[in-house]
Amino acid sequence: MQKDYRIQEIKEQGRKSLYAREVLESLPEWFGNKASLEEYVEKVRELPFWAALGPEDNCLGFFCVRMHYGHTGDIYVCGVRPECHRMGLGKALYGQAEHFFLEKGCKYAMVETLSDTVSYAPYEKTRHFYESVGFEPLLTLTEMWDEDNPCLIMIKSLTPQSLPQGMNC
Repeated sequence: MQKDYRIQEIKEQGRKSLYAREVLESLPEWFGNKASLEEYVEKVRELPFWAALGPEDNCLGFFCVRMHYGHTGDIYVCGVRPECHRMGLGKALYGQAEHFFLEKGCKYAMVETLSDTVSYAPYEKTRHFYESVGFEPLLTLTEMWDEDNPCLIMIKSLTPQSLPQGMNC
């Protein structure tokens, strides 16, 4: 596949919200809860954010992160437009996030997703993606979201060698 995008850190709050809204609304299987989507769109304004921009500066995907306790990087919210899945954008965006975590001295990266105790194909793909960049399941919490949506916390130990293949940022 020809790389027809560039990764750019986005600092302008309005662009972060706009890009997040556009991408998340293209992913109703993952982000169909309107209240949650609105919360993400608002909160990304204040957090580190990278976008994969197409040839006409259209947002193809993004990663937004936060940090906990000065040593754990957290994938707060991310998404890649469905027509761009399996084209390397997610891995490239994650690589930027991990590079940021390493620069900030993080020892771990974490992400929360729907647990594998629920059979739902879109989130099976999500878990496979996170495993492909080195995350491992840590624990499932039914009390975090609710019993119908158990939260799986996945974790990855970070070292300069842990960046995804080809991501020497």
